[in-house]
Amino acid sequence: MKRKYRPGCLGHLYQRGCKGYVVFYNIKDSLVFFTIFMLVAEKYGIRVSGLCLMYNHYHVDFEAERPYLVSRFISEFCTMFSKTYNHRYGFSGHLFDRHGISNKWGDKSKRTAYAYLYNNPVEWHLCSRAEEYRWNFLRYSQEDNPFSKKIASRNMTVRLRKALNLVRYLRSKRRPILYETLDNILDPLDTYEKQYLVDFIVNEYSVIDYHRAVACYGSYQKMTDAFSNNTGNEYDIDEEFDPSAGKDYRKMAVFLARDKRYKDIGEVVHRPAEERLAYLNEIVEKCGVSVEHARKFLRIDVADLINDDHTHSTRHGCLTD
Repeated sequence: MKRKYRPGCLGHLYQRGCKGYVVFYNIKDSLVFFTIFMLVAEKYGIRVSGLCLMYNHYHVDFEAERPYLVSRFISEFCTMFSKTYNHRYGFSGHLFDRHGISNKWGDKSKRTAYAYLYNNPVEWHLCSRAEEYRWNFLRYSQEDNPFSKKIASRNMTVRLRKALNLVRYLRSKRRPILYETLDNILDPLDTYEKQYLVDFIVNEYSVIDYHRAVACYGSYQKMTDAFSNNTGNEYDIDEEFDPSAGKDYRKMAVFLARDKRYKDIGEVVHRPAEERLAYLNEIVEKCGVSVEHARKFLRIDVADLINDDHTHSTRHGCLTD
């Protein structure tokens, strides 16, 4: 249910990909979204206290001075991300469904919202504790390099130094890091350097005010302990909850990333219908995932599956007049 934000409360924003399709296939998708989101939040003075990116949706906990600022904020970052995302993959049209906002008053209600946001990957079976998941950004409140090994300046390669300097420059100019730039600075790096650079980008661009969430619990340790004992809930948001989807999407994301036949999801989606459906069958068999999850991962409309079943049955004489 879509609601307007009411000043003075904690707003919880939820938005999923159109038709439930996967949006975040890889690190670059997440980083492009993150850098755009943070810059636009900073522009409109949105006080973000929680952000969680899942494969086919995202959650935000925030506060703002004026309701109209929230509308402009959502419209601008969604438009910017959709435009660059569609250009990257050759898509068109809306990337996200209509958003929903619920307003939280009082510490108890806020704690429930925070637990729900940060524990979303736990509920989707992507990790056992909230702080283990990179894309809810929780560990960045405590560590600069939570998912990488710290590299001393004297040990950095020239290519990594150049990448870090470019990130600093773009951040100073309030410019997001888009796909072409990530191709240029991430791809030449080795595995350790890539992880280090991702952590660096998150730290450089983040405007998440973790203290607002911690204040509801008393300390970071108490907060994470509470998360492990209480998943939270969000009755005001009509989220499509499918706990088995997370692992399925992860399996398929890994499979696609290793598949040398396709550069990315854009190349798959633009193949002829028969090839796409054949790839769906292949990915279902090899990844051990459901047809429904594979359909959403490959952005195949339900009607296409029905038409394919109809054609297949007709060819084999299974349909009667």
